[in-house]
Formats: sequence, structure tokens, C-alpha cells
Amino acid sequence: MTWSVRRALLMCALSSQGLVAPAVQAQQVDLARAADRVFAAWNSTQTPGCAVGVAQRGRTLLMRAYGMADLTHGIAITPATVLESGSVAKQFTATAVLLLMQDGKLRLDDDARTYLPELPVYARPITIRHLLTHTSGLREWSNLVAWQGWPRGTRVHTQSDVFGLITAQRALNYPVGDYYSYTNSGFLLLRTLVERVSGQSFAAFTAARIFEPLGMTQTTWRDDFTRITPGLAQAYTRRANGWHLDMPNDNIIAAGGLLTTVADWLRWNEGLTSRALGSAWADSITQRMTLTRGLDIQYALGLTVGRYRGLREIGHSGSTAGYSTFLARYPEKDNLSIAVLCNAAGASATSYVHGLVDSLYPDLPPAVVPDTTGAAEPVPTELTGIFRDTRTNTLLEFEAMGTRVRRVGGAAVRALRDGTLLAGNTRYRPIRAPDGAIRTLRTSTADGDSVEYVRVGNTRWVASAQDLAQLAGRYRNDEIGVTFDVRVVHIADTGTSALSISPRTGVADTVVARYRAGGREGFANGADAVWFERDARGRVATMHFGSGRVWNFVSERVP
Repeated sequence: MTWSVRRALLMCALSSQGLVAPAVQAQQVDLARAADRVFAAWNSTQTPGCAVGVAQRGRTLLMRAYGMADLTHGIAITPATVLESGSVAKQFTATAVLLLMQDGKLRLDDDARTYLPELPVYARPITIRHLLTHTSGLREWSNLVAWQGWPRGTRVHTQSDVFGLITAQRALNYPVGDYYSYTNSGFLLLRTLVERVSGQSFAAFTAARIFEPLGMTQTTWRDDFTRITPGLAQAYTRRANGWHLDMPNDNIIAAGGLLTTVADWLRWNEGLTSRALGSAWADSITQRMTLTRGLDIQYALGLTVGRYRGLREIGHSGSTAGYSTFLARYPEKDNLSIAVLCNAAGASATSYVHGLVDSLYPDLPPAVVPDTTGAAEPVPTELTGIFRDTRTNTLLEFEAMGTRVRRVGGAAVRALRDGTLLAGNTRYRPIRAPDGAIRTLRTSTADGDSVEYVRVGNTRWVASAQDLAQLAGRYRNDEIGVTFDVRVVHIADTGTSALSISPRTGVADTVVARYRAGGREGFANGADAVWFERDARGRVATMHFGSGRVWNFVSERVP
């Protein structure tokens, strides 16, 4: 039986089972063709793939699948295949909290320590709302376990382990409520909060109060990754020699870890539209967060409320191990709802959803195309150099490429007519000093926030072995219980020296020098930053890590 014939038989079966609304069969044909175009790369028996579901006004327009759920045994994905949610799960955790609010058992602006007294006392209290909106300042737990020498996938992480690690953090990324910084840590704490307030396990509470009332019969949590889940698609990542399994082998849920189907996700979105679990829940979950300085951000309670080509879009993306997902709802288009679940790392579930929206509504306002200048107005070559993010401390580096400039490891820079510079999808506005030099770059987030990068070097610092020897030694961090061993290593390929940082025997990362400025000696490890600072007498005193989700993690030098 050919692949196309199998697909045709499947769609006939879905229609006969009521999974494709008879009243919209004409639209279904066009939508099916659009889906075939959008998911063409996965229409194969040799690759993983995706399941997709589309509904409108509470009626299913499309349920379709592409690719394989299990490459080893040749099992195809179907619309009934179970896949993992990634962070789309956060709206379900938020719902569990909101149902307890409706029950009168908590308030969103309660101090989280009322229910989680293990949390340290910070300068400002972290409220439940802060945990739900990524505005708590809490450090990302997956970074912390990686710095312990146990990145996700190298051992089984449990809720109790991670809860203890999060609550051991004495410092935050920023004062509570001042910024938005995505972190799964808040949602892991919310799992424990729900269990303590409800008196039930998180899985039991959500099953009884969310999944069963909404008819989500195929939805469960991966709270035991060894448990057999019938119909579960395996997740994969592509390497040079082919596809490899890439499964989330831990028991961390609430921030992710939801096992579900596209049909159940469509039921969920319809439940939000119909306010099936209560008006207070439906109204609260889409209420966007406001930072302490009054900035209204796109993130609500486990959901992002923004716009796509002028349409109000309520949704969330997800990615865990080899799973990639997106679930969105468009109230202005008769509550159009689109669910995509993929089992291939790197599958662009968000763009697939948007591709279907484009096909359904080709007359939407077009995406704004950057207005680039002509060749007579090139990107200023003085942009070349190294800049540091003043929040996360991560580095941004530009280099000359003939007569052009590019972001190191990324795209060429283009000049725009409004005076900004475009690198990839990010615009930077250069801020010149009185002498005309570009000292600062400023960029805006989707929420309208402003992030600054300051120049820390015109060229890379070439550190000698003697320079690095001053930094070598041991550095202790009690918050994760690790003493880092820092040593000088020689890189044979380049004939240069670098630093090796080891949290435990057999595990080490090599960091390469980038700049020496402002009392810092800075290094890079992929997207992460590492730097050392000295005390008043010029002695190396601390080692720091910086990343997008942990801004300044400090370890003190020990004898």
C-alpha cells in the first residue's frame, strides 16, 4: 500500500468517525492540500514527523499526520499518536493554580513562601503570579544541574532533587518583577504548591479537575519516564550518520512533560473558548503580566498573548529533547485553533502553524520587510568587536568579512534606513560616543523592552599561558554544592591556551578568552559567558557564569 493511499484511507476513516466535520468538507480539501505543502518535508517513511489538528467554531476541520512515530519498527504517526508537549504544558499547570484560586484556597498575589516556606527571603516577595509569568528572577534549574556536571539526559532528575536545588539559590537574576526572563524553575515550584494546597498528587489533581471534565482522555503526565504509554511516538534528533533517539529521560513535569494528542489539544482550546472550567479561570489565564516599571509584556499565565500578521494569537511553543510543538488560538477568526506536535528536534512547529494560518487567510496584512539601504550606505566597519549584554552578561561579537560585517557564528549585518542594523532577525541600534565610536548597541524585545550591549573589546584578547595561570585554581559555590577545578590547557589545533572548568571528575568544559576590560577577564563557552573578577588588591577572587536564563552565577576562589 502506498503512502498516499494509506493517507487517503486514514482521512476517510477520520471522516466516518466524525473527526472531520461534514459541513466543512469543501474547506477540508483545501486545508488538506495546504497541510501537505506545509509538512512536505515530513511526508516520508524514513523520517520522524508531525501530527496536526485544526478546528474552528468548535468543529474539527482537519486532523492529519506525516512521518513515523517509531523508525525502528516502521510505525507511522497518526492523529491519535501520543507525543510530548514541551512547554505548552505550562498553561495546564497555570490552570491547576487558577482552579485552586476559584476554590478560594489561594490568591495569585499571595507570597509564594506562604505555601513554599523553603524559598529564601528575598528583598521583594515572589508571588504566585511571578512564578506563573517568568518574572520571579529565579534561576533556570537545567543550567544549575549542568553546572553540577549533570546536564539533562545524563541522569534521572526528580522533583525533590530539583525543588531542593531551586530553593537553595540565595540570589536571583534580578529584583522580583523587574524583568521577564524565561525559567522553568517557577513552574516546577508550582507543581509542589498545587500538591500541598490540594492535598493530591499533581497528576491526580489535573486529571480530575482538567483532563476528565474536558474529555482529554489521551492526556497524562510523564511523571515516570519508564512507564509504558501506549501509542507514544519516540523522539529523534538528526546527526551526521542519521536519526538518533532523543527522549526526555527524567521525571520533571509541570513546566513540560505532558503526553497528549492533537485531538485533546483541540478539546482544550475549545474549553478555553467556552469557559468550560469557569469564567475566573478563562479570564485570568490570558491576562498579560505588567512589570514593576509598568511595562506590559506578552506573557500571561502559561500563555503568550501577542499578534501574528495583525491577528490576536493566544498560544505557546514547546521543545523537550526531540519533541517540538505549538498550540495556538485566534479568537478574531471564529476561534480558529491549530495544534502541531512533532517528534523531530528542529522541526519548526511554530512556523507550520503560521503556514496554515497564511493558507487560510492569504489576505492578512503582510509581514513587514526590513527596509535595507543601498550599497552606497554600507554597515559601518567600526561595528567589529565584542559587546556584552548588560543583563545576562552573554557576548555578541562582530567581525569583518571582506567589505562587509557579520555576527560571529551568524548572519551578515545589513543597514536599515531607520539607522538600525539587522543581523538575522534582530535589530540593533548603534549608540555613538562623542568621539563617534560605537560604544553601545541597543535592541528591543517583542514586548517593547530595551536591552543594551556595551563594547568590551575591539578585538579578541589573546591570553597567554601566564595570563591564564593567574586564573587557575578552585572556586566554590555552595548553592549547587560544587567546587570547580580550573586549569590551563593547550589547544593543539590552534597552538593557543585556554581554561578547562570541571565541576566533577570526568566532566570539563573548555572556555576561550574573549576580552579583558572593566576589571574583568572574559571567556566564552558557546552561548554562555564566563568571567573572573579581582578584589581591591588585584587578586583573582571570583568566577562568574552568565547565560540567557542565569545572569550572574558567582563562585568564590578557595585556597
